Amino acid sequence: MKKSLAVLALMGAVGLSNAAVVENPILKKLVEKGILTEQEAAAIDEQLAQEEAEKAKYQAEIDKTAMEAKEKIGKLEKKWGDMPALAGKFKKYEIGGKAYIGYTYTDTKKQYTGNNDKGDFEVRRFYFDTKAYLNDKDHIRFTTDLSAGTDYKLKIKYGYLYKDISDLIPHTGFEFGVAHTPWIDFEEHTGWWYRSIDKTFIESGTGMGLWPSADLGINFKTKTLYITSEIGMYNGEGYDKINTSSQKSSGIHNSFEGRITYHIFGNGDKKMNPTKDQYANISLHLASNIGYNDAYTTHKNLNLYHIHVVYNNPMFLIAAQYGKVDYNNSSANAGKGWSANFELRPVKDWSIFGRYDYWKPEKAQGTLTGSNAAYWDKRTAYYAGVVYTMNKYVKWILNYEKFDYSGKDNLANATKSASYFDKAQYKLTAELSW
Repeated sequence: MKKSLAVLALMGAVGLSNAAVVENPILKKLVEKGILTEQEAAAIDEQLAQEEAEKAKYQAEIDKTAMEAKEKIGKLEKKWGDMPALAGKFKKYEIGGKAYIGYTYTDTKKQYTGNNDKGDFEVRRFYFDTKAYLNDKDHIRFTTDLSAGTDYKLKIKYGYLYKDISDLIPHTGFEFGVAHTPWIDFEEHTGWWYRSIDKTFIESGTGMGLWPSADLGINFKTKTLYITSEIGMYNGEGYDKINTSSQKSSGIHNSFEGRITYHIFGNGDKKMNPTKDQYANISLHLASNIGYNDAYTTHKNLNLYHIHVVYNNPMFLIAAQYGKVDYNNSSANAGKGWSANFELRPVKDWSIFGRYDYWKPEKAQGTLTGSNAAYWDKRTAYYAGVVYTMNKYVKWILNYEKFDYSGKDNLANATKSASYFDKAQYKLTAELSW
């Protein structure tokens, strides 16, 4: 028995056999040397032949299944031949997205507002992103945005052609369509990593409250080791108001925006990972929005002057910024303010963060006189939270936010004050990426 097993272990090549005649040359040699009898060799030969037959049967089934799958794919390609992913018209096709899902409990001052506290589950944002590459750099991007307000609205977040023009202008390309504006996306990937709980200072309604991170226009982007920049021309109100045009304002009605950043450690052409990379940036951001929001009654331009600094290493991040907005002083957007934020990473996968915003409009906002006076002349926002990164797909955030409005409380007959606007929020957020 041991002798037969040893022979089977030596067989690497298999020949055909039948019960009467030994065809396998190795088995024949073993018979000649007296190691096996003819009956033993014939039995082994027959067993090997049966195994080969079984293998052939399985292979035939695999080939049949593969052929059926190929036929089905062929039918799909014929039916959907105009789809780039199936027709092979692009070099590469990518699909991904982000979702910010959470629960928010809001605490207000009922004695002023008459409103009760409330707690709600939310889908704050749901981005679905597709990219089709024409070559290594040029691509078409389409991103939808499901956002929450009084109800849910589906909008186009990005929809542009990116074209590399490095042959004409070194290290440069442009986005044409519903494209990035120069600042907000940049800060969200260098200084403020928690868009899932609130927007950046420049966009947040408790900060400057200006336009969002995308708009209909063109954006020229340049990346080098030490200097990066973005220069764009847009409709001016943001991607959620892309239909706003110069129907009321006369002449040109566009926004001109630009950012230039000095990267101290010479990594401006790289994608940064805050938990692995060290970087330090100083940025200047300017904008001039002509006939902002098509406000024909005032027809005033909005001018923004903005500076930002950030330092990050794998253990912590610290950032600060200052901004000033010249505009119609009856608007809360006209004013000046600053913001600072930090993040500590004491152990792997855990972070602690905080942020402070301060904004002072040029003119007090709200109703200044009468029995229902409710007004403010400056506001502050506080953020604090803890973050657990479960994996590259899921991040959990638990945080607290407080918004304080202040003003002079000595108006005659005033029953409401700046406290009318105050509130605190407690949030649990799941930040999902794929």
